Amino acid sequence: MPSIVLAGHPCVGKTTFAHLLAKRALSRSTISNVVHISESTACPDQTKAECYSNSHMEKTTRAALKSEFDRAVVSSAANEEGSTTLVILDSLNYIKGYRYELFCISKAAGERHGVVWVMGSSADEQFNSASTESSSDVLAKKRNQERKVMMQKQFGQQDDNEKKSKSENDLDGYYEDDETMNQLVLRFEPPDEKNRWENPLFKVDVTSVSPWDRNGTLEVSASCDQTTNAMKTMEINDTSKSNDAAAEEKVPPQPAKKKMGSGFKRNKKKLPTGGKTVTGTAPVIDNVKQPSSVEPAGRQSVPSSMAKRNLAAASALDDTAASSTSVATKETQTMEQVIDGILDSFFSQRALTEGMSTLHQFSAESNALNQVDNITHRMNSEILKAQKAASVSAGVGGKIFVALTPNGDRRPINLSKPLYMNELRNFRRQFLKWIAAHPLADGTKEDRIADVYISYVESQI
Repeated sequence: MPSIVLAGHPCVGKTTFAHLLAKRALSRSTISNVVHISESTACPDQTKAECYSNSHMEKTTRAALKSEFDRAVVSSAANEEGSTTLVILDSLNYIKGYRYELFCISKAAGERHGVVWVMGSSADEQFNSASTESSSDVLAKKRNQERKVMMQKQFGQQDDNEKKSKSENDLDGYYEDDETMNQLVLRFEPPDEKNRWENPLFKVDVTSVSPWDRNGTLEVSASCDQTTNAMKTMEINDTSKSNDAAAEEKVPPQPAKKKMGSGFKRNKKKLPTGGKTVTGTAPVIDNVKQPSSVEPAGRQSVPSSMAKRNLAAASALDDTAASSTSVATKETQTMEQVIDGILDSFFSQRALTEGMSTLHQFSAESNALNQVDNITHRMNSEILKAQKAASVSAGVGGKIFVALTPNGDRRPINLSKPLYMNELRNFRRQFLKWIAAHPLADGTKEDRIADVYISYVESQI
């Protein structure tokens, strides 16, 4: 069965996205069932806070999720209806090696496999351990605290059995504190589409679409949209004004330039024609006005580097305002459209094929090669005996019948020329090398081995 693995930071909306993904997948004719795997299904006796309370519990949780994923993919691949069932693994999946193990499970089953990176904002893609926390992580922590308070208030007056049943039905859960979320974010290894086990990779920014929940896009009135656009325009104008004022404040008044005296004086030379006295050899003409190095009091010079910096800031502000205005006026894409595009691209991919390194090898008996050697030696003798009985001559050929077993069926062979002992010896040697690399399954009968050898000889002549 095809499988989709979700990955992302804690509390960014993966479970909500998984519910809507399952709903949109079931609306297709090619999908009849969806298997949703999460911490609540893999570890039903533990809450999410307990699953990630320490490193040992994290390892146990990952092992349980992997076992559930393996069981769902392999069991569905064995059934005829496996291709119409979609497996969704809804968890953090923050370790690159762990995602590779999930890929190997799908590859061994010969099914499609894809990764969806659910991001709280576009800042998650540039996040690294050395940077500060992004705005989406701050919002995720706030959402986690609200969920924690709500669940504690809801289950505060109930006994332990009712709490456990409620926690089993609650698919979201919550993390114990912000420190746990910080550690999970720092250990998150972003997926990379260049890795073959993470290709195809779909990146979903949950804030770049219209407001939505697990049931689909939320209806927002036109008046609310106009109010939102007006607020965005006011924010842009306020931002531009504040940036202009800040730019003016950053330009300090420059003092007038003063001529600096040199440490030595040159000897003054007089021109023979009675010109003005100058320093050096260049004469000064009276009717040319020299540029003044002192600016007027109202106009003071500004360094060129500062002017370039201010111009760059102003152009960047104009581009930001223009892009924000265009985004506000452009129709926002819905989450249903994003998911439909993901499903279309995912189901257009080819199913994975199992490699030679993980291919199931059939075991053979210890004397299997000796048995094949005896059978092929007897078949060569039968071929020579049948050729002699049929009087096959060079350039004429003919049809001979070879007994697969001493008292069994006879198989016909069409020969275009007679076969000699040295040729049959070479065929037998090559066939034994092939059998050593590709052993037959246990219990293969003698007539079956003889039939395979005769087919090999026919392919060589």
